[in-house]
Amino acid sequence: MSKIPDTGQCAKILKSLGDESRLKIVQLLLQGERSVSQVVDSLKMAQPQVSHHLSILRGSGLVVTRREGNKAINSIDPEVKYILKKKEIGLDLGCCSIKFEK
Repeated sequence: MSKIPDTGQCAKILKSLGDESRLKIVQLLLQGERSVSQVVDSLKMAQPQVSHHLSILRGSGLVVTRREGNKAINSIDPEVKYILKKKEIGLDLGCCSIKFEK
């Protein structure tokens, strides 16, 4: 993803966030990177469901995954700025910002 996404990239990200489960995953990943099993445990979701949602978030460019042995470690793409103010956590997409309540 480029530093400032164009409107097409923003639309793709916003579309990927149009699901409550994906919003919960993003909120969790904004707190730090997580393996799939950690997301499953934290959100009490089935592993195939978590993997499906992470795939959609990766496809939008919002989430990146790295391998650590046999684990897939997921995080918000470092190019997406996600601290708006000290006490607010959200996403600055360039075209718009989303703030999550704590």
